[in-house]
Amino acid sequence: MTFYGNAPLNYAIAALTFAAIASAVVLARRYGPLSRRLRARRDAGRATAFERYALAQIDGVFVPVAVTGACFAALATLHLGGTVRHALREVAVAIAAWAVVRFALGFLVFGTDRYVERAADRGASDAHVRAFLPFVQIVAWGLALVFVLDDWGFRVSALVAGLGIGGAAVALAAQAILKDWFGYVAIVSDRPFEIGDLIALGPDYTGTVVDITVRSVRLRSVAGEELILPNANVATARVRNYSRATQRRVAFAFGVPSGTPAGTLDRIPELVRVAVDAQPELRFERCVWTGFGDATFTFEAAYSTRDTRYEAHLAPQHAIFLALARGLHDLGIAPAAPHP
Repeated sequence: MTFYGNAPLNYAIAALTFAAIASAVVLARRYGPLSRRLRARRDAGRATAFERYALAQIDGVFVPVAVTGACFAALATLHLGGTVRHALREVAVAIAAWAVVRFALGFLVFGTDRYVERAADRGASDAHVRAFLPFVQIVAWGLALVFVLDDWGFRVSALVAGLGIGGAAVALAAQAILKDWFGYVAIVSDRPFEIGDLIALGPDYTGTVVDITVRSVRLRSVAGEELILPNANVATARVRNYSRATQRRVAFAFGVPSGTPAGTLDRIPELVRVAVDAQPELRFERCVWTGFGDATFTFEAAYSTRDTRYEAHLAPQHAIFLALARGLHDLGIAPAAPHP
């Protein structure tokens, strides 16, 4: 007696084959040395990022694929018609595509998480890199679907051509959005600034970076308002990153009346040096006579500090100006606005 070309003994052998292989897979997952060690380290909170990734791949990819392989091995013991074998082959192709994409995306997520963790260890903030993951996942699953449909005999060329035409139409309708997205790609890949950096974009915008999104960069200006700038503009702007400076140099000019005696003029650089040296965090660089005006002699002074924050030099600068005003007053000089 046979059923669909196979005797009951054949079905029993197929069932035993599946049970044996599937049981071996389940036992290896639960009691195997590698799997048991990884689970013990995870439960104890001592597993590394790679060990957690490996355990997730074992449970999420290798075990389902192995159990499915057990099913195919069991069916291989039966006498099946050509149509059934062809259907099984198509199912196997779909499962293989799923496994490859699942494994590749898992590795991508693991690598991205490790990159973000290392960025956090060095004081940077690259969490926005994760924004690329949904786009990559959509592309990967789309390519896998096209591959499977093509293997199954569907004419995907017409589908791909239609998607190309539709994509071109969407691109034309969403040029501004695409410019901002490509600007985001440029910002993330080139990394001219991080969240928390004080930057200047061209001559008009200066502030601290508070967020980087797919659409825009958000700055908190010195005055306190939030500036929202499209990525397309930021990617092409001239960026000055004050937070990456090793020191900050501050220069200022002042004038004295043109009738000031030469002996008094000679004492002005020393007066500025004393005013700067009174601030322990500052280093005096120069004070020189730079020009003649219609009614003034112009001096230029400069000092530097290792604290690159904008607000950090404001109080010392106030103290320097106050000391300079008092010193000039003691010399009998009334400060005047320098001429350009």
